[in-house]
Amino acid sequence: MEYFSQLGYHSNEIVKFAAASGIFSLLLKCGEVIHFTPQDPEHFRAWLIEKNIEDIKSEKQQREFWGTSI
Repeated sequence: MEYFSQLGYHSNEIVKFAAASGIFSLLLKCGEVIHFTPQDPEHFRAWLIEKNIEDIKSEKQQREFWGTSI
């Protein structure tokens, strides 16, 4: 578990994320969706990936490429 200081949530509280134009939508384990604009979006995205938090857009794009669905 790690804490991203600007965010105010621990990594183990985040289930999935999607990012667009530097704004991150995060699905929390409690079911709440929050929006977060980090000072350094690339660094924050790398932190999420490092913590094995699923990038919803990446997963959706892969399914569309391969022609599969959930």
